[in-house]
Amino acid sequence: MFSCQALRTPAVLLAVAAMAIVRPTFGRRADPPKAADAETPSRYDLGFEAGTPGAAPDGWFVTTNGWSAVLTDEQASAGVRSVQLRPDAGAPAYGVLMSTIDAAPLRGKRVSLRSMIHVVDAGAAGTGQMWLRVDRQGGAMGAFDNMGDRPVLAGPWTQATIEVDVAADAVSIAVGWIAANGAVAFIDAAELLVIGDATPEQAPSPPRALTPRELQNVEAAARLLSYLRFFVPADQSAQVEPETWGRVAVALIEQAEPAADNADLARRLESFARPLAPTLVVWAGDPAFPPPLPSIPSNATALVWWRHHGAGRLPSPHGQNIYFSRVERRPVAGTLDADQFAASFLVRPLADGVFCRFPWRVCADAKGTLPRGTPPAEFAPGSPGLVLSARNRSTRLADVALAWGVFQHFYPYFDVVPVDWDAALSTALAQAAIDPDERAFLGTLRELVAALHDGHGNVFNPAVVPMSMLPVALRWAGDDLVVVGRGPETPAEVQVGDVIVSIDGRSAAACEAEVARRISAATEGWQRWMARSAIPNDLSTGDPALIALRKPDGRTVGMPMPRIQPRPIADTTATRPENGATLAPGIVYFNLDAADSAALASAMPALERASGIVFDLRGYPGQAAYEVVQHLIDHPVQSARWNVPIVTKPDRQDIEWAEPARWNVVPKAPRLAADVVFLTDGRAISYAESIMGIVEHEHLGAIVGNTTAGTNGNVNPFQLPGGYTVTWTGMKVLKHDGSQHHGIGIAPTTRVVPTAAGIAAGRDEVLEQAVEILKANAAAP
Repeated sequence: MFSCQALRTPAVLLAVAAMAIVRPTFGRRADPPKAADAETPSRYDLGFEAGTPGAAPDGWFVTTNGWSAVLTDEQASAGVRSVQLRPDAGAPAYGVLMSTIDAAPLRGKRVSLRSMIHVVDAGAAGTGQMWLRVDRQGGAMGAFDNMGDRPVLAGPWTQATIEVDVAADAVSIAVGWIAANGAVAFIDAAELLVIGDATPEQAPSPPRALTPRELQNVEAAARLLSYLRFFVPADQSAQVEPETWGRVAVALIEQAEPAADNADLARRLESFARPLAPTLVVWAGDPAFPPPLPSIPSNATALVWWRHHGAGRLPSPHGQNIYFSRVERRPVAGTLDADQFAASFLVRPLADGVFCRFPWRVCADAKGTLPRGTPPAEFAPGSPGLVLSARNRSTRLADVALAWGVFQHFYPYFDVVPVDWDAALSTALAQAAIDPDERAFLGTLRELVAALHDGHGNVFNPAVVPMSMLPVALRWAGDDLVVVGRGPETPAEVQVGDVIVSIDGRSAAACEAEVARRISAATEGWQRWMARSAIPNDLSTGDPALIALRKPDGRTVGMPMPRIQPRPIADTTATRPENGATLAPGIVYFNLDAADSAALASAMPALERASGIVFDLRGYPGQAAYEVVQHLIDHPVQSARWNVPIVTKPDRQDIEWAEPARWNVVPKAPRLAADVVFLTDGRAISYAESIMGIVEHEHLGAIVGNTTAGTNGNVNPFQLPGGYTVTWTGMKVLKHDGSQHHGIGIAPTTRVVPTAAGIAAGRDEVLEQAVEILKANAAAP
């Protein structure tokens, strides 16, 4: 099933990272775990064999209200006891259990946190995760991992492992577990082991602006890097591992930046590139007068070239996926003729007046490519290298070059999004050079990705999370930014239903525009869905911020609002009816958001009896959504059209498209013959749009609400040096009729925009409209 379930991972990672960083100040805190051998702390026993069942584990505490952790002898993977992390009624979506360990004895070491996790009582989205965070001097965060890319799902006991380096200035190590989205997690056999010495980290370097000459030099290096990385199939470059290209990028940037003029730049680039591409040349001057071609190898028996099924040659946090790259090989009979050989080279501009010629196909014999060679020693497989850090200016420039090159050659929507991608490279490089730290650079990368207008596009770094937030939950109602949730720290004057008029003198529209610079969105609906949480978390404000509100009676009031440590604040207006609930005589409700097969089966008797059904897809559906389609159709149907780019040449030249097998959805009994309305809006993305696309094409029901996110297709995440993970859409999805989906989405048949007055009154105006439509249909002759 093609979907983007991985889309949930980055959002979970960000939210949980924000919660995990909280240092709670409530409750009794017992002594933290200690090493089994205090003098030689090579192993810390974090297990839960001591203590009384039903009591909290000694030395551990829960950071989230509404959750508890207790010892139990009901479940154990080793010994007789484990700890159970469980939610109380009405608890927030995530519960975090943690403790801290003195990092002083572990500085400069590589450690492994291990435990067994057993997840039960979980719905389609429930997970258990282990996490570890290294806290450094001055409040800086070091290594962080919360298993956001590999959560434990419901099932048997599962081994969880995290390995990180402990920084030389580490103060403490926070460790713990997370239960999310309805899960109850049992944890056992926990230990922290020293497994070796930490890999040395790249030294920081101060920010410094690029001169115009230096910017041109670095832009040229970025373009050359992408050609070497993805389109030169010579053994010298093809054998460089995906994770090593970060080091290649840093070295190339540092080689190119000081060039005094075009001739110097050409010499520097060619000198660097030739060990990776022996027949590549770079020159300053006229592209019509390149250096002579090399001689045709007389012993060539084949031509080889890269064939990319999407961007498959990336350092990915998720391992293998639908995208892959391989070197193709075609035998050559006799001597290669001159025209064939010349056609194996491409000329590309690197900068104004600087050009390169490189082989997109190379000659080979049975032993390898020609001329014979291997990667330079510093980039060879298994070669040691420093851990690259975004506190280093060259690494920041290299990260921009690496990310820009992926999108330049593989992003499938440049034909429908308004972006000057070359200008985006210049802007990002110039800003990266002067970014003072990892946090500022995260913003630069997000602005680069935002230029793609890709709803899946985002950049995350688990070590860089909001340090504070405004204690409100917000939601858009038309152009009104409405308070829909509050916390204990929220001023008493602020109530659900109030409209944010301004924050520190900036209008709600201005606040949205500020955070939107770093939100990648194909539609306004997705941009606003993301902006509603970015404004309290990411908007720069005073502490306290000065808030102006419009009350439901029209009065405008102002007050200071403090910033607090990040934690979830629930949208208290987002309550929905129970599945199977009767909304009006004969009209039944079912919420598809995260709903699994069991939930659908439980509600099926009520759905069968109904004369009208409201299916709520304002969110991200579970397996039940696919099955609902099966219960609504009387003939097999297909999904929208997925198209994976087949790339053999750079800059999207001669691109082809492969269409993988589409969903073939077959009818399933019982068939629901009721009149149907689907609810949706701008938060419905990816898999949700696969479902809604079928609803739209097959006319399975009215669609009420607002346009979906206009972004579908499998994500293709990749990692950048410094701990950044980039997400984006790696394939092109077209509607059933072959027309554009990206940026268009699924439009409602009846558009309903919630109002601030409706929210203040506790109404769900979208649901109300759906019920009215079903009533009217039932009353029609």
